[in-house]
Amino acid sequence: MDMDQVWDKIKKGLKDGAAMSMEKIEEYTKIGKLKIEEMAAKRKIERNFVDMGERAFEMIVDGKGSDIPNDLTVQKAIDNVKELREELIVIDEKIKAASEEAKASQPQQEDEEITGV
Repeated sequence: MDMDQVWDKIKKGLKDGAAMSMEKIEEYTKIGKLKIEEMAAKRKIERNFVDMGERAFEMIVDGKGSDIPNDLTVQKAIDNVKELREELIVIDEKIKAASEEAKASQPQQEDEEITGV
């Protein structure tokens, strides 16, 4: 094997490696953005639970504890949590799909050795 062939293989390996690195960076960036969306939705859910708890506390202190299920603030928070939970399911499916796509796009490694160097 002459030196030109060796250098061609080295160049090809470097180009392939760089291309694969860029693909991986894009895939992990996509997954990272989805994880941020997931965390934001979870924080919104927590905020709604806090709002419900505060409202329920106020109503109990005011002697209106039995009206909690019919309170508009509580109902709005419940609706928000339901919507956000559905959003979390969609985000989770997107994360799984992106992860599967990343696994599927991995090229098979060629065990080719460069000899004669």
